[in-house]
Amino acid sequence: MIAKKKLCVLVPAHWAALMGGSEYQVSCLVEHLVRQEHYDIYYLARRVSPDYVPQGYKIIQVADAKGIRRFGEFLDAPRLLTLLARIRPDIIYQRVGCGYTGIAAYHAARNPCQVIWHVAHEMEVQPFNRVMSKNMLFRYLDKKTLEYGIRNVGKIIVQTSQQQALLARHYNRVPVARIDNGHPIPQEKIEKPEGIEVVWVANLKAWKQPDLFLRLARDLAHLRDVRFTMIGDRAWPEERQDKFLQDVKRLENLSYLGGCTQDEVNSVLARAHIFVNTSVQEGFPNTFIQAWMRQVPVVSLNVNPDNVLDERHIGYCSGTYDQLKHNVLDLIDQPGMRQRMGLEAQDYAFSTYSIKNFEKIAELLEV
Repeated sequence: MIAKKKLCVLVPAHWAALMGGSEYQVSCLVEHLVRQEHYDIYYLARRVSPDYVPQGYKIIQVADAKGIRRFGEFLDAPRLLTLLARIRPDIIYQRVGCGYTGIAAYHAARNPCQVIWHVAHEMEVQPFNRVMSKNMLFRYLDKKTLEYGIRNVGKIIVQTSQQQALLARHYNRVPVARIDNGHPIPQEKIEKPEGIEVVWVANLKAWKQPDLFLRLARDLAHLRDVRFTMIGDRAWPEERQDKFLQDVKRLENLSYLGGCTQDEVNSVLARAHIFVNTSVQEGFPNTFIQAWMRQVPVVSLNVNPDNVLDERHIGYCSGTYDQLKHNVLDLIDQPGMRQRMGLEAQDYAFSTYSIKNFEKIAELLEV
């Protein structure tokens, strides 16, 4: 009997400890690979849930994020290199660009091992952002470790043509493939009640700009039968969360549901009418796909992967807060247009973002 190859999935967090877009995509990929039974799979991460029992693979915590290590994944290098030397993987699949990308490339350069890096965010393929902060030196060193990885990993997968262009411009690398995210077809019933529901979903981080959604709810508080719903775990300092919760309490037309499971998010989207994204920048938001599959047009402040919102007429990329508010009002006031955009969004999402996309990643692992 031929021994299975060893595959290390290397991500800062396991989805049971922190569910973001990248973690969700990795969860779907791991489930696909477990069903294939081609590999002995090791999931290496910083953030893991001690109560989660994996099925068909092993979870190993690289290190915790306490003390100085909280300032960057590159600080895990000694522990991660020791783990990789012990496991001796044939393949490393790394997602979420960080110090781990460079550490994986360093290991592969000295061992018979292939690394595939999957870009998750535009910021990963752009130069260091020199915003002054108390941890700027650590951010710089983590970025430099990532950049070593970008230049030395064997294969790179991107999500969008924008990421491909940035990769070529800044690092002179060409990806082996551009692969869209994948999502299962909705199982919940899609029903839109008469009252309008506007939804925002993201982990609470400064660059996601959740305060702009609070501002939108405040500015549109005079509209009857329009409700605003926010979903997202705290991912910023506790004192910032306290102020955020105080601001939420002042808005009678807004509900904050906290962190929710994927099924709970999808249930909300199945009844929603408009989805709003206020991020400064992202990769390809999974929430866009989840919304589209449930007939919800997207109004985005800045994020518009490959100009899909404009080209497919399935939402708006507003550019400014005032224009975002105007676009939301248009969708509220024009139900026919809103429904048409929602149906077109669903058709597009079903044909483009199916779970078959995980087969494409699996094929690259085999080569």
